[in-house]
Amino acid sequence: MSTGVASSPTDFYWYHCIDLGEGVVTDGHYDMAPLLPHYCFPESMTGMRVLDVGRASGYFSFEMERRGALVTATELPGILDWDFFGGERTKQEYLALHPEIDSYSRRVIWGGFEYAHERLRSKVKPVWASVYDLSPERFDNQKFDLVFMGSISSHVRDPYRAFERIASVTAGTAIFACPIFDISAVQDIPCMALNSSMKMKCKERLSWWTFNELALDTLLEGAGFIERKVVGRFMLPNRSSNEQIPHIVIHAKV
Repeated sequence: MSTGVASSPTDFYWYHCIDLGEGVVTDGHYDMAPLLPHYCFPESMTGMRVLDVGRASGYFSFEMERRGALVTATELPGILDWDFFGGERTKQEYLALHPEIDSYSRRVIWGGFEYAHERLRSKVKPVWASVYDLSPERFDNQKFDLVFMGSISSHVRDPYRAFERIASVTAGTAIFACPIFDISAVQDIPCMALNSSMKMKCKERLSWWTFNELALDTLLEGAGFIERKVVGRFMLPNRSSNEQIPHIVIHAKV
């Protein structure tokens, strides 16, 4: 699918700020470097087999590689593979807005990662896959020492199935960083809030659910994660909108 590295990082949408060297840092929506301590990644990941689920621009893939990990990183091959709220109807709206859908997908989905991958001379292994596609068979009957799912739980229609699929490829620890809400009146009730609406003026409709902490823990337990521990809480600032998104980080084992 690659068409080669473009001449400038400005040719792509960047989800993450990524230091490309020589004073070049991509203008991403999210600067994750100051927030890394909240994730509690091992300082040394030498030799660890790691799966980064939904890599986006690839900040975490490259960071874990920098720490010594052997990283496989998944992403959707195109925007129409997204779990749209509204299903086929919303996909048709996207096609009408972006008739050159392949070039649009390259610009907003995977082109930035490819640009950074070549610029950094990275050995991260890219794989086209939805979170629902994950299974040991997909990776030569192998599981991973660490599986990372960063901030994509709100973008899947079926989070329970997504967590089950992640459990199926986890041999060691899975790390989940998820947007959450905290409402004291329902803190003892597992609750999920629906984010999207067909009445929204925004055409994106790329988000589904946000959980409270108990719902997230309950879903992970049901999906097969016997051990679950909250290791971090933070506000994720969006550099474009100035929105602050509450997040929780959980380390889990099957």
